[in-house]
Amino acid sequence: MSSKAKAAAQHDSTSEMVQDALAGGGPRAISFEAGMVNGIHYLELVEPIKQLKRDGRLVEALALCTAAIEGAENGREGREPAPWYTEQAAIIHRKLGHRDEEAAVLRRWLKVCPPERREGSQIKARLDKMVD
Repeated sequence: MSSKAKAAAQHDSTSEMVQDALAGGGPRAISFEAGMVNGIHYLELVEPIKQLKRDGRLVEALALCTAAIEGAENGREGREPAPWYTEQAAIIHRKLGHRDEEAAVLRRWLKVCPPERREGSQIKARLDKMVD
């Protein structure tokens, strides 16, 4: 199976999982609904973000990262939001030369992250390296 086919299969699997969760009702559906932005669950944005980055379409990838960050924050249920989207947004900002925006997206994650989960996180380490 080619890497493109694997990515498509992973995306399809994630979309199916999200649809099953939403259709099942109850607490799991409510949890998944919280992670939706514009009708798409943030988990469904991983492969599109990766593909846009591979294609060099960084501004579009950043827009999806921003939507996914919102979904991850809304669906966090008191835990830390999924960090991957923030990491990707920071990487894209760095590539675009947007240092202030890179720091801002990292600080945003730290602000909504429970205090006990901040130290030792890759997000905090990246921000600390920026300010050193």
